[in-house]
Amino acid sequence: MKISTTRLETFSDGVIAIIITIMVIQIKLPALTGETTTAQIIRHLHYLIPYFITYAFSFMMIGIFWTNHHYMFHLLERTDEKLVWLNFLFMFLLSFIPFATAIVGSNPFLAISAVIYGTVMLLTNASFLLMRDYSLRKSLVHKDQNRKLTIKIFKVSLKARTKALIGTLVYLVAIPIAYVSVYLSYCCFMLPPVLYFIPDGIDDEELAEKVAEKNA
Repeated sequence: MKISTTRLETFSDGVIAIIITIMVIQIKLPALTGETTTAQIIRHLHYLIPYFITYAFSFMMIGIFWTNHHYMFHLLERTDEKLVWLNFLFMFLLSFIPFATAIVGSNPFLAISAVIYGTVMLLTNASFLLMRDYSLRKSLVHKDQNRKLTIKIFKVSLKARTKALIGTLVYLVAIPIAYVSVYLSYCCFMLPPVLYFIPDGIDDEELAEKVAEKNA
């Protein structure tokens, strides 16, 4: 099965857009009538605060997954059948984020809520780690005549794989911690995005553009 990296990325973009849409429509508005009071609306919005917070975090995480996915596929030279199915697995697990978001938004202080959310994030992160690892092991990343560019691409892919591994381990630890302290578990959830925003010293977008120019 030969599918271009562009086609696979376009399909993934569409799935991610649907996932975000599902999260938005889960924000239930009150049935407004002519007799609805300001106090009733405020009470309803107050009830939705946990979901708004969880929604914002999930939106950020999906954005991080999308960005990493974008950079990964822009640095690939080719795909193969197994990578396509690994991408389907990643999309499948990513699609559970709205479900986990709704559970935490409705019951943020229950340990089981944090466990479900952490499990979804763990599996999603692990599936992305599998893709990163597979693309490196099977040498699917771009190789250039310019040796320095090839080395830089490999280093970026290796760092991204390491970050995905650390994120997976953090979620693995955060799940049992939820039964000790839900708040501590939520603090653990913050570590992977913080790790993502730590600069690597290499401009991923500039590197992706160089590869795109080479493949054009």
